[in-house]
Parts: sequence; structure tokens; C-alpha cells
Amino acid sequence: MSDETTPAPVRRPGRAGWTAAAYFAFLAPASVAGGMALAPLQVLAGLAAAPFSKDGKRIGLFLLAVAPLLLFAIWAAVSHTWSPVPRPEQAVKVVGGCLAGVLFVAGLAAGGDKDRALGRASVLAAVVVLIALSTIEAGGDLMINRMGASTTDPGVIERNPGKGVSILVVLIWGAIGALIGGKHTWQRLTWRILLVCAALLSLQFNMATNAAGFAMGFIAFVFGWMAPRIAPIVISVGLAGWMLIAPWASVIVLSLPGLQERLPLSWQMRAEIWRYASARIDEKLITGWGLDGARKFGVERLSLPGVGEFQAIPLHPHSFSMHVWLETGLVGAALAALAILAAGLVASRTLGQSKAAAAAAVAAMATVGTIWNVSYGAWQEWWIAAAFTGAAAAALARR
Repeated sequence: MSDETTPAPVRRPGRAGWTAAAYFAFLAPASVAGGMALAPLQVLAGLAAAPFSKDGKRIGLFLLAVAPLLLFAIWAAVSHTWSPVPRPEQAVKVVGGCLAGVLFVAGLAAGGDKDRALGRASVLAAVVVLIALSTIEAGGDLMINRMGASTTDPGVIERNPGKGVSILVVLIWGAIGALIGGKHTWQRLTWRILLVCAALLSLQFNMATNAAGFAMGFIAFVFGWMAPRIAPIVISVGLAGWMLIAPWASVIVLSLPGLQERLPLSWQMRAEIWRYASARIDEKLITGWGLDGARKFGVERLSLPGVGEFQAIPLHPHSFSMHVWLETGLVGAALAALAILAAGLVASRTLGQSKAAAAAAVAAMATVGTIWNVSYGAWQEWWIAAAFTGAAAAALARR
């Protein structure tokens, strides 16, 4: 008899792993430059990583999970037909961005152990480089962004690294999820250092929303670590509930005696914009004004002591929930709420056995939900891509 044994085949990363590596290699420079390249990069990555399966049951479950999101995107796209500012290209971007994001997350999550290991390393590298570039911008008078825009208003230039930090505070939780609980000292030390760096950078570039998003993400991460199965559902119920009541709850809260006067001027402006948007929502409650219909109200003016006049709605109402209600009405808001609930259920079911992955998913949801509801528009493709990037990073943290 021969003593020789056949060696086990060496498993190497496949399509999912190398797609993750390529995507996250470009993420940091794209983010610090304002994130606009993130969406096209995700489209390419989503097509490259798209999971193919002959299992009809698996395909059916996948379609069931993403159906609310895709229906929401389709309804939003269709609504451009009754918009006072019709932009067909925006409709294509909304549907394409959501579909690409779903394929991106599903493709990276479906990879094997080697794929996810490479993906985790790629997420960690992207976070480290993004922190380094953001630190250079914060301490070096925006030197990177000034290279191609030396005559641009500094306030405008500052938005680019500010958006980069928005992406950082979404992605950081996936990196921490990949490291926390590690057996090696360097892992335990690294996630603490990264967390402190992200916290400090969230205070830079005059964007308080980044700090608020980071704080909510941290609280949610702890909750997700303690209750990995329950936390994704609780957070999704909270975000979906806010989605449904935001136009009226915001006005009620802002009407509390003396509250608005104690807010910073930028938040007082938001308060007036939300009041105005809430009134316009009531006018077309069921179907909304149509995709990009908020642009119609840019010619209207509001005023505040100490600020003067400003646009009633500058492109969008600086609230995801308000924006969805304003342009897609009750139908769009209901579909968006269902999509959020579905995301929570999927996270609970697929990541609930991994504390680190569940905590990362919950933290990313809380961070995205916080920032999106006080800052960016619902259809900004780079921020949609950032949300899916946070979801993918959380999925990769599952060991």
C-alpha cells in the first residue's frame, strides 16, 4: 500500500472576492473626492459579482426579499411621468442604482469563506486609506480637493471630504465587525484606533450630521452586539415607522415652545423647509408631485431672522422620508417602509448568528437612516451606493 495521500485542493478567492477587492480599492479616493464615482463603480461591481444560481427556491426567496425595494424604485421612476420637472434620466438612475446595489450586496454575501476573507481585508484597507486621506484634508487645508479646483469657493470644496466622511461613518462598522472579537492583539487594538479616528473625523468639515450619524451608529452597534437577532428588526421597524409619520411628526416636534429658536441657524432653516414640504405633501398625498418634483419649489422663498431669504426647497427637503412623501406620495412611502422592514428581516435571518456581522448591519442602518433623514436627498446616487456599500461590508463580516 502507498502511504501517499491526495492533498486537499487549495481554495482561492473567486469572482466575489476579487470583485470586492477591486471595488474597495477605488472606494477611498472616490469618497474623499465627493463620492460621485461610487455609483458607476457599484454598477460595474454589481454586474461582475451578480450571483448565478439554478436553485429555483433560492432565486424565489431572493426575489421575495428584494421585491419591496425594486417596486419602490419602479414606482419612483414611473412618477416622473407626472412630475412638473420630468427627468427620464433620473428615473433610469434610481432603478439602475437600486438593482446594481442589490446585485452587489447579494454577490459579495454569496461568496465562500475565502471570498469573504478577501472582502474583509479590502474593507479594512479602504477604511484605513479613507481615514488617512480625510485626515490630510482636515489638517492640510483641503489640499487634495484644491488640486483640481483652486478657484472654487472653499465652502464648496469642503463638501467633498465631508461627503467622504459620510461614507466613512457608514463603512466603519463593517471594518469593526471584521476585527472585533479577534484572537490577535493587533485586531483588538486596530478596531479601537479606527473607531476613535472615525469619531474625530465625523466632527470635521462643518457637517454635524456626520457626528450625529456616527453617534447613532455606535449606539446601534452595541445594541446589535447584545441582541443580534432582534436588533435588525427593531431598528428597521423604527426607521420604517419614521418613514410613515415623518411629515407630520417633524412639524409637531418643531412646534414645541422655544425648541426651534435654540437650534443652530442651519437647523432652523431645515425646520422651515420641513414645514413647507409638509404642507406641499398634503396637497398631493397619494401619488406625490412626481420624481424631482421638489425642484418646482426652488423658486419659492422662505425667510428667517439672521438668515434672510432662502429657497423653500433647495433641490430636495434634506430628509429622505420627506423627499419620498413629497415626490412619490403615500404609495411610495408605504413601499419604502416595506423595503426597510424587509432589509431588517433579511439581516436578522442571514446575520443573526454572527454578533459582529449583525452589529455592523444594525449600525450601518442607523447611520444611514440618521444622515439620510437630515441631510441628503432620496435620489442622490452616490449616497444610495454608500448605503449598499455599508450593507455589503456588514455581510462580509460574517465568518
